[in-house]
Order: sequence, then structure tokens, then C-alpha cells
Amino acid sequence: MRNNEELSKIRIYLRKSRLFYIPRKCYAIMLGIRKHGFKAQMRWVLGRICDKIAQKQYYKCLQITPEERQRQRDQKYTTATCFSILVPLYNTPEKFLREMIESVQQQTYGSWELCLADGSDAEHSEVGEIVKEYRQKDPRVKYQQLEKNGGISENTNACVAMAEGDYVVLFDHDDLLHESALYELKQAVDQGADFIYTDEAVFSKNPKKPDSYHFKQDFAPDDLRSNNYICHITCFARTLLDQIDGMFRTEYDGSQDFDLVLRLTEKAAKIVHIPKVLYFWRNHALSVASDISAKTYCIDAGKRAIESHLERQQIKATVASSELYPVIYRVKYELLGQPLVSIILSENSSEAESEKCGQRIREITSYSHYEILVRRNGMKWSEVVAKAKGEYLLFLDSDCICRQDDWLEELLSVAQRGEVGAAAGVVSYPKNVIRDAGITLGVGYYGLGSNNFYLLNDDHDGFWGNFYYMHNVSAVSDTCMMVRRAYYDQVGGMDDALLTWFAGFDLSLKLRELGKVNVVDPYARVGFSHSDMINWEEKRNANGEYADETEQMALLKERWQTVIRQGDPYYNINLTSNSSDFILGKHQG
Repeated sequence: MRNNEELSKIRIYLRKSRLFYIPRKCYAIMLGIRKHGFKAQMRWVLGRICDKIAQKQYYKCLQITPEERQRQRDQKYTTATCFSILVPLYNTPEKFLREMIESVQQQTYGSWELCLADGSDAEHSEVGEIVKEYRQKDPRVKYQQLEKNGGISENTNACVAMAEGDYVVLFDHDDLLHESALYELKQAVDQGADFIYTDEAVFSKNPKKPDSYHFKQDFAPDDLRSNNYICHITCFARTLLDQIDGMFRTEYDGSQDFDLVLRLTEKAAKIVHIPKVLYFWRNHALSVASDISAKTYCIDAGKRAIESHLERQQIKATVASSELYPVIYRVKYELLGQPLVSIILSENSSEAESEKCGQRIREITSYSHYEILVRRNGMKWSEVVAKAKGEYLLFLDSDCICRQDDWLEELLSVAQRGEVGAAAGVVSYPKNVIRDAGITLGVGYYGLGSNNFYLLNDDHDGFWGNFYYMHNVSAVSDTCMMVRRAYYDQVGGMDDALLTWFAGFDLSLKLRELGKVNVVDPYARVGFSHSDMINWEEKRNANGEYADETEQMALLKERWQTVIRQGDPYYNINLTSNSSDFILGKHQG
């Protein structure tokens, strides 16, 4: 019999071996079918395949024609803007250094300065010699040999001291810029932006064949509070530095950029996201893109950066690494007092289901200060809300069953934040597939909106891990939705003319119009007591539409046409418009 050490080596080999790649994947798919059902698992598999194919083709969309390149170079501007590109150098390999500098020199927008602060040791004096070679030909390249290596924060701060530009661009010594990067940044600057970021790609060997793309959402405060999704490119007005406590702070080394982004976005007047891949992040043995274990101090530094941000915002919360990834954090907000919560059950099936739901709430819920009301079939929203005494309203489908004892506290702690309009949990069907996890505007078959990750497995990571932290969405449904009563009354509450889902969708957008953000909390989970997927299919008319809903959709599309036309700020335009599964579209770019 083989010993444990030998068996362990065999298991590692089987996991890594290409020979067993297909059997491993087939086994994983079979397990998924058993757990989630055939339809859900196949949808997930097909989504992954389509996304991979689209990603391989996407690079072609990034290329600009010679004509467009010349047009960008020749464009005239009414106001001049100089970009100071900051790059701290440290023992940079020659190949990486040359490629980095040349990617800047190839920019179609020419008003820039490249500020290089070199902390390389004596054994890597060639770094300075290589830079000197470029400086002789291009005076826009600035260089300073530092007396000692002060770490990434001090070295970058030395770059700032050299900079004379109007805007600062953060750039790593082993990465690359798209040739139109500064041109696109200039367009945003001319629109009044003082903080700008873009999409990015990660590559290992060849930037023409990226390993992955990061298609980001527009500014999302809850997402940023848990995950530095902004990352590259980060560009900001030099004047913003005068409003914060210094550039990089050494006590946050490893997550110094996260700390800086949090402080800058707190002060920025206009934050602009450019939904184009303009940055190429090199993945190699010692980069964070490769393995966080290469820089383990990043984890604690990121946690402290968020804690400092929360303290500045006067928000009481705890911060810890998520179960998914060490530098993706879970922020758990402190419950403020014991306000009364009015739980309003929407009776969509039978009185028995309402009673079952109410009984489950009473049995499992740890938070005790609540009341339960039932919106019977045919009852108006205004009728049942008028009876509610709570400071907070929780709309819950009567077919839902709460899964954890602290679900109500979790939602309440989010809804108590003044900037939050609606706080929603994640609702799943019995087979552990998603029913409700926020709504994306303007996508799906009808073009009104689509439930995010609908019928996909509820144990996946979400979009860039957002199923492990609170994240912003444009709208939520009233399947599981909590709202502060004062905000509810301020926007006129639920529309009595609207059915379930549509009423929540409409209320969410009214709260957003009020200046509030809507949040999905993946740590507040409820489940449906049964699957209604088949029942819904039976309700389709001859035209393939849901007879009861066609009129509702037309009404809301007319009411919110301007908002829908603007697009969903939390759903990148490069992603598919067929559904809100967060996979890359076929013909975008």
C-alpha cells in the first residue's frame, strides 16, 4: 500500500496533469448537475464557454486603424493637459523596462512626462543606463536615482516630487499602456473628470493574448469598500492631492494604491470610468497579479485601508478577509439600536404559504423587534403599508424561507446607512439556483431589466467575487427588499398599479433618483419553498409573453426610458445584453 506522502503526490499530479483535464471537468459538471439540476449547470457551462471564446476574440476590438491613430495624433485641444506618469523602478528587468517606456512613447496623445524614481540596488545599475539611453532621445523622460530603496510608497512619492503635470497617472514598472490610453484620459478630462479609471487586461507572456480581462462597473462605493476593483489605470487631478493627507503612506505598503484610491474618491467631484481596456497588467512570478503569497503584507494593509476609510466616513463596521480571496474583504456594519421592522409578506400563492413563511421567521430569526403583515391577493401596496408601524419596511415574498438566523440583522445593518435606498438579499430556488440577486437595466429579452445570474448556481463567485461582499446594483425586486420608511414615503412608495417584481423595480429607481444607492447583501440569503419556473412557463401566451406582465413592462419602459437608455452603471457595456450573466458580449468593443 502506498504511504500518504505518495498518495498526496499522485493527487497533485492528477489535478495538474493535462491528461486528466477533461475527466476532471466532466466530473465537476456531473456534480453540478446533481446539486443544481441539468438546466442550471448547462447554462453555467455554456456561459463559461461563450465568455472564453469572446475573450479570445476581444483583443481585435482593441486595435485602432492607422487612420484613427493619425486622427488622434492630429486632434487639437482648446485647453492643454499634461499627464505625469509615475513609475517607481526597482531592479526592473531590461525587457520589462524597455517595453514599459516604449508603450508610453507610442501614445497618440503627446503631452506627457514619464517620471522614473529608481531605487534599484548596486547590482542593477543597468536600469539607470537603459533609462539614460531613452532620456537622450526624449526629454519627456525624467529620471532620479534614489540614495536608497524606500519601498513602493516612498519611491512613488519621489516620482510625485518630480512631476509637473496637471494630472497624475499611476503606472507599474512591468506593465504596458494601450497606445490610446492618454488620448482617452484626455477626453474624460475635457468632460470635467478629476478622477478617472479604465478597464484592464492581465497577461503572462504576450499582451496580444491576455489571460483575462477585467470589465469594470462605474463608480460603486460598496464594491470599492470591499475590493479595489478600480486598480489600473488610476488617473487623477494633481489638485486632488492638496485635499488629502499626502500621496502614498508607507504604513499601507502593499495596498498603498487602495488607500490612495479610497481617499481620492472621497474628495473627487466627478469620477469617470472609461469602459475600454487601456492597461495591460503583467502576470509573472513576483507580481500580485500572479499570487498574493508573493506579497502577504498586502492583506493586512488593505484591511487597515478600509478601516481608515470607514473611520473618516464615521461608519462603524468590522473588516475581515472574505472566504473567497484574502484581499477581497467583507465589511460587516454595526447594528444601530433596535428599530422596529415591518415585514410585509406578499401572498402570491396561498394563505398556507404565508403562514409557513411567518412561522419560519418566528422560529429562526435572532432579531426580535419586528412585526409581520400580509398583503393578501388583491390588496393594494398602500393599504398594507398604511398599517405598518416600523421604521423600516421589509418586503418579502410569502414563498420565501429564511436560511440563517441573522438574516434580518444583516439587511437592517445595511439599510440603516443613510446613503442606502434599498437593501436586498439573495433569493434562491430549492435546487440552489439564483432567482433574485439584483437587477440590471436594459438587458434581457424585453430590454427592461434582467435578474442578475438568474438560474445560475448560487455557490459561484459572482462577478469578480461580488457574491462575497456587498455590491451596488441599479435595482432590486421586492422578493426580499428592505427600505427605510422615511425614504419610502419621500418617493411616494410602491405603485399600486404594479405587480410584484415590477413594484420593487420601480421603487428602486425612484430611490436611485433620490440620490441613494441600492445594495445586494450576499450574506442575507433566503430560499424559495418551491420552484415556480415551470408555472411561469405555462403562463406564456401565444406570442411567448407573460400575459399579465406585458402591459406592466410597457408602462415601466415608458416611465424609465431615459434611465434605461443611459445604460446600467454597474454593468459594463462590453458585457452581453442578452442577459445579466456578466459574460463578454460577442460584438462589443
